[in-house]
Amino acid sequence: MSSLFPREALAALRTEGVAERWVAVQTVLHPVLAALAEQIAAAAAQRYPRFWPLYEVSFKSQRYLHRGRGRREAISDYWVAFDRPPRGAGVLLAVSGVEEAILVGLQLWRVRKPNLARVWETGRAVWAPLVERVAYEGQARFAPGTTDLGLAMADGASAPLWLQRYLASRRANYLWAGFVYPWATMPDDLAQRLTDDVLALVLLNEAVMEQAETHAPTGALRVREMRQPYLPQGLPPIEVIADRVYQDGFALDDVTLRAYHIALQTRPLVILPGISGTGKTRLTRRYADAVYGLGDGQPNPYYLLVAVQPDWHNARDLLGYYNALTGQYHATPFLHFLLQAAADPQQFYYVCLDEFNLARPEYYLAPILSAMETVEGLFDLGAPVDEVALVGGGVVRNPVRLPTNLRLIGTVNVDESTFALSDKVLDRANVIELTEVDLDRFRATYPAPLDDQLWALLVAVQRILTDAGQPVGYRTLAAMLQFVTQASGTLSVPQAFDLQLKQKILPRLRGEDSPRLRRALTELLSFCLGLEAAQWGRANRIAPAQLAAALYPASASKLQRMLERLDQDGFTDFYS
Repeated sequence: MSSLFPREALAALRTEGVAERWVAVQTVLHPVLAALAEQIAAAAAQRYPRFWPLYEVSFKSQRYLHRGRGRREAISDYWVAFDRPPRGAGVLLAVSGVEEAILVGLQLWRVRKPNLARVWETGRAVWAPLVERVAYEGQARFAPGTTDLGLAMADGASAPLWLQRYLASRRANYLWAGFVYPWATMPDDLAQRLTDDVLALVLLNEAVMEQAETHAPTGALRVREMRQPYLPQGLPPIEVIADRVYQDGFALDDVTLRAYHIALQTRPLVILPGISGTGKTRLTRRYADAVYGLGDGQPNPYYLLVAVQPDWHNARDLLGYYNALTGQYHATPFLHFLLQAAADPQQFYYVCLDEFNLARPEYYLAPILSAMETVEGLFDLGAPVDEVALVGGGVVRNPVRLPTNLRLIGTVNVDESTFALSDKVLDRANVIELTEVDLDRFRATYPAPLDDQLWALLVAVQRILTDAGQPVGYRTLAAMLQFVTQASGTLSVPQAFDLQLKQKILPRLRGEDSPRLRRALTELLSFCLGLEAAQWGRANRIAPAQLAAALYPASASKLQRMLERLDQDGFTDFYS
């Protein structure tokens, strides 16, 4: 028997006499249950700081059982309840003398059955683990005389989950679902188990209460205006997140990572502009993995990568569309992910809108951007009904509330293929620029040995490009190193490096004649020729012998043609 409930405490429910039993329960059993309730309340306040202040803790106050005509019987159980307005459901922790067991479960009445159904329909993936745990480890009691003890049927087939059976049953109004711990086999860690059980069931109860509030006669707006802004708690310390981000090597400075961490907790939209290959998209995934302690390659249900398409012109492209013929809504993965976040408010969910400005964000994000600035946080799906079925199962209520635990991160490249960001977007976001390429950190985190001579060449080229305002990112540097390494035995290092200059660097240099572009082409040509600019003068005067003797002849020849076109036309590119 567990030390949590001493024998004398449990024996109080067997005391003879109506008044005598009540006194014994209050004297011996109540202090034990009250101490446990206080422990549970403290844990809930720490884990659920947003909504736990709404909850009340109450103990059984009925001193006897009425049996009619003045007949009274002694109580057979004693309990503590955790619930909140608008009521109709709550979590009950009971000591039962009839069953000789400790029971902890969600107690729900008929008025909340539609709310529970909606929670299940819109958040099945979130609640399935708890529902299945009750099915395998606990009990669900609903119709008169009906107790679900598991999932297996007599013929060995898989039965529907107890929650599905309860919701489908017209006879079943009252529901109790939870876990039973017989007195005779109570585990030593019973207090911790009961605490964990209550915290898990309270979360489901809160989802039901929020549905009840949404459909209350006063309306969602009034209720939500009285609620405090919600931010999920329990993020690991930034030091832990940083260790996880850098664990397998990631070239990002600490200040930028901390700024990103703070920005995600400040506003729901963060924009990451910068040159291609600096790790913008990778940062969004590495950070989301670090929050949940996941390694590279592990699936992360709290992260979604959305590749923005250049033909996105309105919210339908991001959210989906309503089919008037079928009466169903064709939801995108983004909308499904948003609904999952709404059903799981205790966790942060991260969406990376990759190539954020490949289309105009103020077009395809219009309803989301507007919802960010309203008290109620609602946006319309364009459906003519309040509740619409989703293709593939489930329903969604229209308008949709933007989850406050959802974070949107847009990665931005600034070139001729993208759109400039409007003030409407910028006003709602924190902009964190990733343009600095830290070569020392990159080398320290590169997973393979590096030849000093080859590294010195890369550093020299990067310096020239940085002066021209077009440095290459980590992706390009890594690709060049991999090419040179792979060429071993086929090409010499100078030959391989020459090809990489021509294949990876020179195509980036284009545009109208400007001092920066001309300086970059001139310095690169001097670097490839192995001569000072004064030794070759103008591009059209370079002698064939100088090209033949160049350190990197293929790149030198291409650079000569690019400079010649710049001199003649005032414009140049790789295809000159």
